[in-house]
Amino acid sequence: MIEFPQELEVRLTRNPVIASVFGVDSVPGFLTSGCQVCILAHVALHELEGLLHVLTDAGKFTFVNIDACSGLGQDRGALEYLKKIGTEGVVSTKTALIQRANTMDMVTMQKVFVTDRSNLPRSTAAVEQSRPHLVQVMPWPVIAHLSPPERRSLAPFIAAGFIRTGEDVARALREGAKGVSTSAVDLWDLAGHVPATNRSSNRSVGRTENL
Repeated sequence: MIEFPQELEVRLTRNPVIASVFGVDSVPGFLTSGCQVCILAHVALHELEGLLHVLTDAGKFTFVNIDACSGLGQDRGALEYLKKIGTEGVVSTKTALIQRANTMDMVTMQKVFVTDRSNLPRSTAAVEQSRPHLVQVMPWPVIAHLSPPERRSLAPFIAAGFIRTGEDVARALREGAKGVSTSAVDLWDLAGHVPATNRSSNRSVGRTENL
């Protein structure tokens, strides 16, 4: 890993939830929330620059999921375009893209899927090679089944997938996550490192986390 950005550390300390913002229609809800950081996905290329300016002007930190925005290529040219329009961070499953983004002084988040123990070595090898600032581990429930050394091999990590309640957020943080990412709008306003209270554990969410 490379040094974790202090600005992002402060933002996630204030609110450990990263909003998964799918498309233009989800942006107003994010802007009015207390959430400090988002992952922007499913945004058409012609809309991307304008949205980034809106989010930056609102004081938000934005990662662009380069794998999930139509019109963006999977090469250095796409990263150069994102850098030019003011993108602060990028998310990708692709090791080569993460490595290139690191050389361009962008904040990087590598998404890995740990669906069973057999693909864990492949995920940790990819992370070791690309050295992202953050790892987005999916699905979140698998984290509880990883040993402390296995968790450290993916750290610092963000938990994602099936984050539905305040108690889920609290558990992920107790298991070592730097934060969580979720599309569940009801969780975007959680501030601080959420304690595991009865109130949080009973808090239901109407949407399923899917990024």
